[in-house]
Amino acid sequence: MKYISLLFIWLSATLTWAQSNVMVSNSDVRFMVTHDPATGLFTAWIVPGYDTPNANNPESEDRGATAQFSLKVPASFVLTDIRDLKGSWEKSPYKLVAPEGFTGDSGWAYYIIGKSPSETNYGTFTKGEPVALFTFKGKGGSSEQVNVLANDDPFLQFAESKMALHIRNSFYTRSGQRATLSALPIEQMSGIIKLDEVLKQKQAQLGISPTGEGEDIATLSVQAYPNPTTDIIELKYFSAIEQMNITFDLIDNQGNVKQSNSLNAKVGFNNTRFVVSNLSGGVYFVRSIVQGQRIAKKIVKQ
Repeated sequence: MKYISLLFIWLSATLTWAQSNVMVSNSDVRFMVTHDPATGLFTAWIVPGYDTPNANNPESEDRGATAQFSLKVPASFVLTDIRDLKGSWEKSPYKLVAPEGFTGDSGWAYYIIGKSPSETNYGTFTKGEPVALFTFKGKGGSSEQVNVLANDDPFLQFAESKMALHIRNSFYTRSGQRATLSALPIEQMSGIIKLDEVLKQKQAQLGISPTGEGEDIATLSVQAYPNPTTDIIELKYFSAIEQMNITFDLIDNQGNVKQSNSLNAKVGFNNTRFVVSNLSGGVYFVRSIVQGQRIAKKIVKQ
């Protein structure tokens, strides 16, 4: 009895330490899925809540071996063509459907996509900037209904308690715990997030004031700052797919093009800038075509 009590205390202390370590290190990630209508391509992402290097990981890049990405899709959806971006992922995941004993909504199916256990270099992490893991395609149902399986989803609770299946999303890297021999791996996946929320949070982080409540993904994907400025306009552009020769024009208030930057966009956030120190003060616009829409961001040059 004494041994069992001591074991229980040790396990409780270990769990408490792990939870507090995650909060202290701020080494959590959130999962995200995007869809590009033009190509039909879905992308699975993590959005880190921390930078590298950090207190747990002195390196500029993060590395990890274990991860699992679980999707909730319409029952008619058939997933195909998984392609790796970071790590090696299961190419033919089993489609899991709810059994008769499940009393919740049976109109859904689930794909549990595991990563091979070899260590993966995920690259440099910047807080709030998504890292793409893999892409996939699929048919059946609405693309808007293809989402990350939430931790509080009723089927997840059923699968774990009644079917003894581990279908929960998970993610582990070197940044998740202290770099000591006695450190225990700590779960870093803390929830799910949508792309519009990611872009709004990045906008706020950069000190950009929203132009209105109705900003869509295309508008949010182009972020110009600081505003007002005196010498430099920094530009962040988020792309869910690789794109060649994306042009950004800097135009004055009369519509004259003062400068142009061409960008070969990688998946994720891309950066470029305009040097405006030699331009006269006034109102300018950063203009581009994004997802078939003309986007113009107003900038005041002082």
